[in-house]
Amino acid sequence: MSAILKILCCSVCFLIFSSELFAQRGDGSLYSSYGLGLLGEDNYGQASRLAGTGVGVRSNYFLNTVNPANGTSISAYNFMVDAQVDYRLMNIQTSTEEVLINQTTLSLLSFWFRTSRKSALSLGIMPMSTVDYSFMEKTYFEGNAASFDKSLSAYGNINKVFANFSYDLFPKLSLGLRPYYAFGHINHETYYDTNEITNGTVVDFTMNDRDNYNGYGMDLGLQWSPVKTQKRQVTMGLTYQLPAKLKAQTTTMAYLPTSDSTLYEIEKDSEIIYAGSAVKGGISYQNSKWLIAADYSYKYFEKQQEAYTPSHRMSLGAELLPDFYSLDFIKRMNFSAGLFYDTGYIISEGSTVPVKGASLGLGMPIHGFTRVNISYQYEQKGKISQLSREVTHGITLNFNLGDIWFKKSAYQ
Repeated sequence: MSAILKILCCSVCFLIFSSELFAQRGDGSLYSSYGLGLLGEDNYGQASRLAGTGVGVRSNYFLNTVNPANGTSISAYNFMVDAQVDYRLMNIQTSTEEVLINQTTLSLLSFWFRTSRKSALSLGIMPMSTVDYSFMEKTYFEGNAASFDKSLSAYGNINKVFANFSYDLFPKLSLGLRPYYAFGHINHETYYDTNEITNGTVVDFTMNDRDNYNGYGMDLGLQWSPVKTQKRQVTMGLTYQLPAKLKAQTTTMAYLPTSDSTLYEIEKDSEIIYAGSAVKGGISYQNSKWLIAADYSYKYFEKQQEAYTPSHRMSLGAELLPDFYSLDFIKRMNFSAGLFYDTGYIISEGSTVPVKGASLGLGMPIHGFTRVNISYQYEQKGKISQLSREVTHGITLNFNLGDIWFKKSAYQ
C-alpha cells in the first residue's frame, strides 16, 4: 500500500510542475508560425505506436487518449500511470538553407483508475498546441532604401489539464466525457539590427508580444462493440471535439537588449478565440494475437482562424498483441506499425500543407504489468515551394505502470 501512496504523490507532483516541461525551448517547425501553432492530435500511449489510430480501439491492457470512451476497456488491473517522452530529430529545408534540429519533450502524464465496475477516471496533462520557430529576413524603414536584418522567433505552448470520465452504459457500449482547462503562453519576438542604418545611434531593439491563454473545452466519445466474444472483437468508435473557448491577453513590450532598457509596455484588450473542432470515426478488429484498426477524422475551424482550413486525416495501424501471462519474454512483447496521411489544416503560399508519416513500435515487460513501449515515427510535412520541407525522425518512450489495489500475497 505504501508503494501506491508513493506513486500517487509522485503523480500529483508531476501534474503540478510539468507545465514547464511542456514548454522546452528549441527551434522547431516553421509551420508553427501560423495561427495558434501546430495543434495536438491527442495520439499518445498505444495510439502513438499505431500512427495515431485509436478511435475504435479497446484494449484490456493499454489506454489511448484518442477516444474518451476508451477508459473502461482496462480489465487487468485498476490503476495505471502513463508518461510519454518524445525525442525529435528534424531536418528543415528551405530555398536557401538546410538545418538539423533536436528536441526532447515530455508530451503526456496521466493517472488512470477504476471508480466502479462500470466506470473509470483519468487525470492528466498534455499539449494542445505548440509554437517554436525562428527565421531571418531583410526589411526597410519607410522612406529609407537601406535594408537591415529582422529576426523573428516564437516559442511556447498551450497545454490542457483534463479529467476523463468513461462509463459502460451497456456491456457493448461505452461513453466518454473529457472536460479540460487550457492554459499557456506564447512569446513572439522580433529583433531589429539597426546599427548600420542609424550609424550606431540605435544598435538594435526588440519587440516582444507575449500572448497569455486560458480557457476550457470538452471532448466526447463513444465505442460500440457489435461483436464481442472470447476469441474476437469488432469495435466502432466516434468522437467529437468541441471548439475550445480561449481568452487571449497580449502584452506588447519594446526594449533595448544591449542596455536592458524598456522603451514601452502596453497591455492590449483581451479577445476570445475558438480553437478548431474535429469529428473522428474508427473501427478495429482484434483476436487473441492481432489488433487491426483504421481511423478517419475531419477537422474544421471558426472563420477567425484564417491561417487554418478544414482537413481530412486517414490512418491505419496494426499490433501483434502480447501474452501477458506467458513465461517466454518474446511472447510477452508487443509489436506495432502504422501509416497516416493528413491533407493539412495549415495554409501556406495559397495551398494546404500535407503531412504523411509512419510508425514502428515494440513494448517490453519490466515487472508485473509495468511496461516500457518504444516507437519510431517518420513524418514529412510541406514543400520547399510553400515554406519548407520538414522531415522528422522521432523516438517515443511510453512508460506504462499498472497494478491492482489492495492485492494480498498468497503466502504470509
